[in-house]
Amino acid sequence: MSTSARGTPRKILVVEDSRTQAEALRAQLAANGYDVHVAKSGVEALAELRRWNAELVISDVIMPEMTGLELCRALRNDPALRGMPFILLTSLVDPLDVLRGLECGADNYLTKPYELDQLLHRIERTLESRQKRATRSANDSIEITFLGSTFTIRSSREQVLDVLVSSFEDVVRANTALRAAEEERARLYEQEKQARLDAEEAKARAEEANRAKSEFLAMMSHDLRTPLNAIGGYSELLAMGVRGPVNETQLSDLERIRRNQRHLLSLVNDVLSFARLETGEIPLHIDRVNLDATVRPLRAVIEPQATQRGVTYEFVGCAPEVIVMADSERLEQILINLLGNAIKFTSTGGKITVTCASKGGQGVVEVSDTGIGIPPSKLSSIFDAFVQVDSNQGRRDGVGLGLAISRKLANAMHGDITVRSVLGEGSTFSVTLPLAD
Repeated sequence: MSTSARGTPRKILVVEDSRTQAEALRAQLAANGYDVHVAKSGVEALAELRRWNAELVISDVIMPEMTGLELCRALRNDPALRGMPFILLTSLVDPLDVLRGLECGADNYLTKPYELDQLLHRIERTLESRQKRATRSANDSIEITFLGSTFTIRSSREQVLDVLVSSFEDVVRANTALRAAEEERARLYEQEKQARLDAEEAKARAEEANRAKSEFLAMMSHDLRTPLNAIGGYSELLAMGVRGPVNETQLSDLERIRRNQRHLLSLVNDVLSFARLETGEIPLHIDRVNLDATVRPLRAVIEPQATQRGVTYEFVGCAPEVIVMADSERLEQILINLLGNAIKFTSTGGKITVTCASKGGQGVVEVSDTGIGIPPSKLSSIFDAFVQVDSNQGRRDGVGLGLAISRKLANAMHGDITVRSVLGEGSTFSVTLPLAD
């Protein structure tokens, strides 16, 4: 109870050198009906107790000048104050601290941090046994040896029991908190385990769906190539007059058929290549590849197309010592795709420049053009499958797989393809591959 039998508030002296902790404790006790004074040291507390008739002292253990244990011992040695109920507040957890508190005559103790209900309960229990403690004999004592240290305990049986019960309460609370923490840890572990299983299952489903998609694309592409090849073959036979003479108009029509057949076959081949890359079915033959010897011959393939479009093609030679580890056939495929795109998106009068060099431990081939450039919004997705470079201007000559295939091939050779572009000024695609030792 926070009031005495006469109905007046119980008087408590708080001894705490930390102003913040002292004020917090004072406010808590005052809010629960106690009359509280505060002393910031043991010396100040002794003076305050001689001026003010406190009914209980609550003291921190670790303080300058005089510790809480020393203050308690001083009270027990003072005939006028020896019966003062005394509670120690401590952040110490060594069992010896409990015995030291009993040795100096403390009535109870509380371990920091504590709950307010713990503190109020200890105060009530200590005050209730005040009369019993006041009648104890100073001559009654026992000696206790614990972990090699001997303690002389003059506290009453009730006092010792109070301290032991308090210790047990703290152990129970700590054990309850530990058990709750362990249960929470187990719950989180199970939650994490289930989340990991769900993620693995989702990944497996996604991989299976992706594999099924790739197999479907590969099957469809293969099935489409057969009739397309037949169309190409028979149109060539007709153009050669195998089935009889054909006139100029018919030849023109046959050429249109063959041109569209080749374009459609190219699209189908792209889909088939992408599907095979997705399933890892395209074998690579990695070997030492001379960049200059690989890039220079591409002029014969690319320059006629560039000239037809009115675009200038320039190749800046590469040093002969630049050797990379790559599949030469796949590297040519990548570069022909990049050069084809450069021609496609560069207007008449524009220029395409190809350079190769050794930079930062890698071989680099750059394809630059003065074409329309790439919108900033497309730069982050330009290498994604089925993304068109310039769909806004109606140029849909493919299905948007060329760059996706090229990057996958470069990645498979432990390299990469990156792009820099300014809309309206042009683009530069860089192919990087590891240098040979």
